[in-house]
Amino acid sequence: MALEENTQAAITRKKGKATPGRRTRKVKTTTSEPQGNAITRPLYQTVDYFSNVRSELNKVAWPNRHDTRRLTILCINVTIASAIFLGILAVIWSEFMRVGLNPGNSWMLLTVIVAMVGGAFYMIRRGSI
Repeated sequence: MALEENTQAAITRKKGKATPGRRTRKVKTTTSEPQGNAITRPLYQTVDYFSNVRSELNKVAWPNRHDTRRLTILCINVTIASAIFLGILAVIWSEFMRVGLNPGNSWMLLTVIVAMVGGAFYMIRRGSI
C-alpha cells in the first residue's frame, strides 16, 4: 500500500518549473543550402523525393479486399447506369432536334426549350438544385 502511495505521489508531484509552451520553444532551422554538387544534387533530390513518398504511403489507411471489391463494383455500376441514362437522353434529344428542325415544326423545338427552362425554374424554387 505504501509503495502505491509513493508512486501516486511521484506521479502527481509538481515539477517546480513551468512547462515551456509551443510559442516559446525554439525550432530547429534547416539549411536551405543544396546538398552536393551539380552532378550529385539531382540524385540526392530524387532519393529524398522517393523517401518522402514512401513515408507518406506508410501513413495511408488502405482498404481491405472486401471494401475494395465492393467499391469497385459500385463504381462500375454507377458508370454503366450513367452511360445508359446519358445515351437515352442523347437519343431523345437528337430525335427532338430532327423533328423540330423540319420546316413547319419549329414549335416543337420551342416547346422543348420552354419545358426545360420551366423545369429548371421549378427545381430551383423547390430547392432540388
